Amino acid sequence: MMYKKKAFALGLVLALVAIFAAACGGADKEKVISLGTTSSGSYTNDYFGVTIKFPSEWETQDMETMNQLSEAGAELIAGDDEEMKESLDLSQAKTLNLLMASKYPMDSAQPNPSIIVVGEKVSLLQGVKDGQDYLEASQELMAQAGLPYDFKEIETKDIGGKKFHLMEATISEGDLSLSQVYYSTIIDGYAFNMITTYVDEETKSQVEDIIDSVTFK
Repeated sequence: MMYKKKAFALGLVLALVAIFAAACGGADKEKVISLGTTSSGSYTNDYFGVTIKFPSEWETQDMETMNQLSEAGAELIAGDDEEMKESLDLSQAKTLNLLMASKYPMDSAQPNPSIIVVGEKVSLLQGVKDGQDYLEASQELMAQAGLPYDFKEIETKDIGGKKFHLMEATISEGDLSLSQVYYSTIIDGYAFNMITTYVDEETKSQVEDIIDSVTFK
């Protein structure tokens, strides 16, 4: 039970991407923002023009559950810091929780590869012009949480014909280690983010297969 609670808590913290971005401007007013459609083994969103494939047997979460997990992650990061908590609340108000899929239930004690997809309203006035800017700001906030993150250098990757920046973060506690890769690009005024979680080479390969399936119109 203790292992399960640790895995769940660390997974929540790693899954949360939050920065202090201004909620203004940048989106195409002729397009209608959408949370997209999730079906067995597939997620599509016409606003972002994206299709993502994942194993049909994987667990997906509804919007209410995703919002609850996001709130729990924010509480873990902010702790007793009221100023950070307020900033995270503002960030959550601008965040679209689009997809959460995992091999096992989110509270499973088994090594649990997963993918989370979120969109966050950003502004050039806040200095966020590409995925690297977004990830650098995210890394700074994650480090402020005081948890033992180990970050690798931000890299670039072509995914479905779009240029993404990616950042890998690993957090360890005792013999438990979770790694996560944050992929970010800017689409019509939103930071479009995909976050994959893995614990070993086998689960890393599983989430990388999902990233390789991503296509954009």
